Amino acid sequence: MNKRRILVVDDTAINIKIINELLKDEYHISIATNGPDALALISSENQPDLILLDIMMPGMDGYEVCKQIKQEESTSSIPVLFLTSMGQSEDETMGLEIGAVDYITKPINPPILLQRVRNHMALHLHHERLEELVSQRTEQLREGYIDTIHRLTLASEYKDEDTGAHIKRISHYSQELAKSIGMPEKFCDEIFYASPMHDIGKVAIPDAILLKKGPLDDAEWEVMKTHAEIGAKILSGSHSPFLEMAVEIAQCHHERWDGSGYPNKLSGQDIPLTARIMNIADQYDALRSIRPYKPAFDHQKTMSIILKGDGRTLPQHFDPDLLKSFENIADRFAEIFTKHSEL
Repeated sequence: MNKRRILVVDDTAINIKIINELLKDEYHISIATNGPDALALISSENQPDLILLDIMMPGMDGYEVCKQIKQEESTSSIPVLFLTSMGQSEDETMGLEIGAVDYITKPINPPILLQRVRNHMALHLHHERLEELVSQRTEQLREGYIDTIHRLTLASEYKDEDTGAHIKRISHYSQELAKSIGMPEKFCDEIFYASPMHDIGKVAIPDAILLKKGPLDDAEWEVMKTHAEIGAKILSGSHSPFLEMAVEIAQCHHERWDGSGYPNKLSGQDIPLTARIMNIADQYDALRSIRPYKPAFDHQKTMSIILKGDGRTLPQHFDPDLLKSFENIADRFAEIFTKHSEL
């Protein structure tokens, strides 16, 4: 088993020698004699599992080193034990307030130092194991939750023979378009799982309308348009980030940049970004796919319709900045469609 790592920060050679001799058989020891060197070692790939930190050092003292360690998310959980010859209670209080877990006073008592290091290392390892277990459980719950979302979406669109492939394509289109405009990884991950739920409200639309071969009359079209608000109602009320995003996508993915969409005739940036992304992704896939009222179009014809219009679909329906990004990564959309056309 690899030895656990301890960083010793002290500007006094005799203290370093005593501590190194005492701990080297059980731990891998790194040495720094000042604050800046200590911070450089801590930020390296092989971070220590525990730090023994002298308070009184020239330049940057131990308090400042500890503050900087605790301010960084990547190092804040490393336990810090102060080495000090000071004995006033206010000094100990200050150290504990900024994040140290213990004090070891000088002159060093070897048995006490060794036992305290062992105790705090054991606590740190226990904390690591708990975090790992929590992380594993969280991932299991996340996977189960995502699987439930996927199956719910399948159930809502089971009449569509191409549903499974359509769901996968929509996820990938939306994620790729979000990445292309520089959205954070968290946003891209959430839209990947939220976007397939955009049409969940269609469970409430009668088959005679949903599967009608040919154009809908005015009354049928009004019924069809209700699926956006129905979907939002089905998905609302959850604190899940996936479902919260899915609500706005379901509600707004038929809104148009020029205000000609439904259900609320939103325009421009009043339409949530997620819905504007979904608008392009859904339109591309609908044009590429067979529908009761149309044949499948190839990539070139689909691009022409989205970018130039065909009388029904017009460029002004889409966020112009997103449309440019879509045009730049259109080849990725074509690849996604081909890759996920057969399951």
